[in-house]
Amino acid sequence: MSPQPLSIIGAGLGGVTLGKALLERGIPVVLYDRASSASRHGYGISLHASTYKPLLNMLKMDEQTFRKSVAVDAAVGGNGAIDPKKLICPRDVTSSSFRAHRERLEKLIRQGLDIKWESGLEKLEQTPNGTTLYLQNGNSIEGQICVVGADGVHSTTRKSILREAGLEVLPFVTFNGKRKVSRITFDDIYAPILRESNVIEIHNKGALLQVSVNDITAEQASVSWIYSRPAKGSSDRCFKPNRTLSDASEIPKEFYEEVTALKDLPQPFSEIFDEQKMQHDRTLTWLMRASKVDLPQLYQLASNGIFLMGDSAHSQAILGGEGANIAISDGLTLAEAIAAQNGETITSWYSKRFPAWQQSLETSKTTIEEMHGEQAPKSKV
Repeated sequence: MSPQPLSIIGAGLGGVTLGKALLERGIPVVLYDRASSASRHGYGISLHASTYKPLLNMLKMDEQTFRKSVAVDAAVGGNGAIDPKKLICPRDVTSSSFRAHRERLEKLIRQGLDIKWESGLEKLEQTPNGTTLYLQNGNSIEGQICVVGADGVHSTTRKSILREAGLEVLPFVTFNGKRKVSRITFDDIYAPILRESNVIEIHNKGALLQVSVNDITAEQASVSWIYSRPAKGSSDRCFKPNRTLSDASEIPKEFYEEVTALKDLPQPFSEIFDEQKMQHDRTLTWLMRASKVDLPQLYQLASNGIFLMGDSAHSQAILGGEGANIAISDGLTLAEAIAAQNGETITSWYSKRFPAWQQSLETSKTTIEEMHGEQAPKSKV
């Protein structure tokens, strides 16, 4: 291993999990992230027992304490419960899965880590003398260093070294919004329907509608909604597969016209999919992206001390995907391989993980189609 700390690009779930797991093994790491602060992921994600139980050993926590620490409804005594029957396509969601507040989860995992904020990677170069990282703050790191790209679907690490690796945009129109409501409104309208679940889905007029809990306090609740449907070809004014990241907040008027056309919605969908109220929400248009890096390329990069994990190596669609769970598993298992200090072990890690990545990617594509299909199973609202 290099005498310098291992450099992890990206302080998201995968990056902090890897960093924490390496730190627990006495391996020094530094994380570099583009964000100006850590407070940026105030929404819920679904975690499965196969993912969070291995985390418990690293965090030295029991399951009850862990869930009460990070569950979206922890502040009011909840444990993030999910009812799979309230989902269109539960996939891996079972009664042991739960909704975790991503920001609180990341904060819990990253305790003790050295994270350099406002220090995202601008580019990476390989030279005969090693690797050089050029950071957004003007600093650079060079030498015989080990680097892990954990910087997500738009990974600068991947783009710097695999310029031909592109992203596939799946043909679905998806909008996501966040809203804060009073506890009175939440308790009167949302809670009676959600009951023992923090996420619920239905179909209406060819669209998938989802409502989920992000956070609950004594005074208010933060909820998210998703409106998603298959794209209708090049004439679809809501489908912009080539949009830039900065255009994600540009919401076409046709979307609100579609929302207005929704009829006979049950609660809490009729409350949240109210066109006038939605105008005040923080709304983004999501692109369902997928990508993967070939195994021989991963082997070659590893031989030069450069690794890819999480969405940097195997992006999958947000809907129907398991990106967060796989990123955490990547971090835990890659730490074991790196700690072995054996190049063959890293190659073995890729050989074991790659089939799982491929299977998950293909399953995510199938799941998102099933979620939107006419024959999709009905959730029990």
